[in-house]
Amino acid sequence: MIESFDVTLVDWSRAQFALTAIYHWLFVPLTLGLSFIIAIMETIYVQTGNEEWKRMTRFWMTLFGINFAIGIATGIILEFEFGTNWSSYSWFVGDIFGTPLAVEGILAFFLESTFVAVMFFGWNKVSKKFHLISNWLVAIGANLSALWILVANAWMENPVGMIFNPETARNEMVSFWAILFNQVAIDKFLHTITSGFVLASMFVLGISSWYLLRRREEFLAKRSILIAGIFGLLSSLLVVYTGDRSARTIASVQPVKFAAFEALYDGRQDAGLVAVGLLKDSGKQMGKKKIKEIFFKIEIPSIISIMTGGERHT
Repeated sequence: MIESFDVTLVDWSRAQFALTAIYHWLFVPLTLGLSFIIAIMETIYVQTGNEEWKRMTRFWMTLFGINFAIGIATGIILEFEFGTNWSSYSWFVGDIFGTPLAVEGILAFFLESTFVAVMFFGWNKVSKKFHLISNWLVAIGANLSALWILVANAWMENPVGMIFNPETARNEMVSFWAILFNQVAIDKFLHTITSGFVLASMFVLGISSWYLLRRREEFLAKRSILIAGIFGLLSSLLVVYTGDRSARTIASVQPVKFAAFEALYDGRQDAGLVAVGLLKDSGKQMGKKKIKEIFFKIEIPSIISIMTGGERHT
């Protein structure tokens, strides 16, 4: 009875956490990039004094605010779930895992939540330059939030800067800087924010194109397309590079997990990337899990071996 109950509890805890994380992540990447696009637009407004740029900034700021509010609400729930769903894990690694989350709350979250009030309600109440600085600080704070959360996540992928204390039966931090500059954390952070920049650019481009097709707000649409197009182009180049670095790092520190991503159950040389594939039951099992096999695929030869090691042989 106890064993059956525990397994069910774990499954429900995983499902709840996954659902919350998925819903949270629908909104967060958009705010990471949109905050910088808005800051760029307001910078142009302050420099030119053109009221059209101010109106444009406020338009995109409204859409940013909706996503920002939902992202915060779901993010707070996620923080609580670390203690409610995974209390034993949080106790076991709390010295390490809790530190970046605490820094995120004290530094990044309070930074963005303080200046977001000035950003939305400070028009005509503070100077143009102070409002502009507030806008940039919100953008920086939002992306710093991603940094500290991904530092905590990266430690689970590559546990560095810690020792296991047998007396307390807990993991304890020995080097904060090793955890902060964990290569997995650096790669994850850079790839996450650049992909968020690309998403925000596509969001602005899509809405602006809709306005152009209906011949409405043409100044707003054309200038928004210009800003988002340049921002998105530069970000798309960076996201390719950071994604490649992230793949190489994960293949190094978590080779089994990386192989699972690509459904590679056996080590091989010249491993190809399956671009399109259809799965069926293989009749084999790994523990209690049934193993799927690809019976139809379109594969790019050798590319996984090249991506992960820079050479064909892995």
